[in-house]
Amino acid sequence: MMEKELHLFIIWEHGRYKENEILDDIKAHFELVKCYDILWSKSCVSNNFTRFYGTNLPPNSEKEKECGIGRFLLIIVYDHNPVYKVRLTSKGNAVVNVNMFDAKSKYRNWTGGGHKIHATNSYKETNHDLTLILGINVEDFVKK
Repeated sequence: MMEKELHLFIIWEHGRYKENEILDDIKAHFELVKCYDILWSKSCVSNNFTRFYGTNLPPNSEKEKECGIGRFLLIIVYDHNPVYKVRLTSKGNAVVNVNMFDAKSKYRNWTGGGHKIHATNSYKETNHDLTLILGINVEDFVKK
């Protein structure tokens, strides 16, 4: 069995209408560590999405229209039994934490499809996302 791993989910603004059901399911399958209610300033949204997703997303992009530019919920969790297998992702086949990937897929389905839910697929992605959103890497977050 692998050591527990820190991961995160994001419920973007347009997915928050399913927030309670998603949080209940997360609590049933993961250890909830902390939730943050975050609002990016309107002038920074497109730049933040661009940095977060690593692709140029100008103001009023499809990503902004789909996800929303209002308050989003950042949910930090521990997966106590990470399992890595190949899954077909938006970037092709990849080895991912299937507990996180499958939960994300389920929540996306609950919110009508699309990408109103984000979740990390690996330790590396968690470190990237946490650093961009909170300005702290996984190692330092765990120490706190």
